[in-house]
Parts: sequence; C-alpha cells; structure tokens
Amino acid sequence: MSRLRFLCFNIHGGRSLDGQRDLRRIHQLMERMEIDVGVIQEMETRPGRGGLVDDVQKLAGPERPYHLACPSMVEAEGWYGNLIVSHYPIVRGLIHNLETHPSMEPRMAADALIQGPHGNIRVIGTHLSLSIYERKSEARNLIRLIKAVEEEVKTPLLLMGDINEWQRPSALLRFLDGHLTPVPCKATFPSVCPLLRLDRVWYEAAKYPAPPINITAQRLYDKDIRRLSDHLPVVVELAWPEN
Repeated sequence: MSRLRFLCFNIHGGRSLDGQRDLRRIHQLMERMEIDVGVIQEMETRPGRGGLVDDVQKLAGPERPYHLACPSMVEAEGWYGNLIVSHYPIVRGLIHNLETHPSMEPRMAADALIQGPHGNIRVIGTHLSLSIYERKSEARNLIRLIKAVEEEVKTPLLLMGDINEWQRPSALLRFLDGHLTPVPCKATFPSVCPLLRLDRVWYEAAKYPAPPINITAQRLYDKDIRRLSDHLPVVVELAWPEN
C-alpha cells in the first residue's frame, strides 16, 4: 500500500502540560509517525506569548519545507492561528476569514492545494469558536467559502481541525455532515482523560485518477503524547494500492 499521512493537532501554543514550550517535540512526533502534512491549530509565534520567528521551521523541520501560515491574531513580528506544513509542494494557498462578529476572537481556515504523489489534494485546517452561536455561523461561512473556490480539476478534499463541538447529536455536525463525509475518530479532549470529540475530520471524494481505497482517522494516546498538549493528536491516513 502507498500512504499519505496527515497530523491534525491543536498544540496549545506549543506548551506541553509540564509547562515547557518545545516545538521540537511536535517535530519528533511527526517524524515518528511518518507524517507528510501537519495541520496545526493554536500555532504561536508572538514574542509576547513566548513565540519565536523560527518556530514554524522548528516544528516543520527540513522534511516539510512547504508552509501555509494562517494568522488569526498578529503581534509585532509574530502571529497566532492555524498552520499547514507539508513534505509536498503547496501549489495554491488561501486564508478564509470565518469571522461573524468583530468583538469575538477572529477565526480563520487555512486552505492548501497540495501536489501529492497521486495528484493534487485540497487540505483545509480550522479552529472554530467556543460559542455555539459563533460556531454555527463560522461553519456556514466555511462551507460557503470552500464551495466558492473552484479548482480547474476536481480534487479530493480533507477538512480537519478543532471544531469545539462536543454535543451529539448537534445541528452543527448535521450541517457539516450534510456537505462532507465524516471520518470516525475517538475523543481527543482533555488529553489526560479524553471524553470529548473536539477534533474532527471530514472528506469529500472526487473524480480522481487514483482515488484512495481507504481513509482512516486514528487518535494517538500514550503517556508521552498525552502530555504534549491539552488535546490529543489525530493521524489521518489515505491509502492507495501499489502500482
């Protein structure tokens, strides 16, 4: 089997539960899990919050030289928000503003078209609000903005991130499930004793020269991983038959 692996992870600003901030631990996790594309939430590079200008390179490493930064807040030389890092070229990058009320924390979505080994794949990472009313509006904006971007060639689409929705059933999840196909995954929050499915994945198939035959989302959970953040990471894997 040929595989493409994604890491969906709210990294809590890079600060582990032991109070230390060390993005090399996230890089080491991606290396250990053979991650091709990292889809990161709560990336922090603001100096006033402990960030550094080279934090993206520290997290991605030389193995993932292609980056799409998606700031939701900017301070001096740094920013905070979503990030996509990739082993494969990002041939088109967009930032979608999902904001519905100017008094709330801005919410954004990173939208990367990645030139993978089996053709292009569209990867969207986001982090929705804690407020249920804001989340609903943001989700509607997200789907509208996704559909407003028409690729010349229809490609598979992956949407993933911290959706902040723990209720089931929920109108928000029914709305997203009505537009995209959910990929089942276990609870990810809080990391030390996961009870809530905040981090979620959806997929949209397309006419594709080599469609994947299997799509899975696996929560990572061991004594070291669960201390990296207040969320657990999710590995999303697309598999193709060997030629």
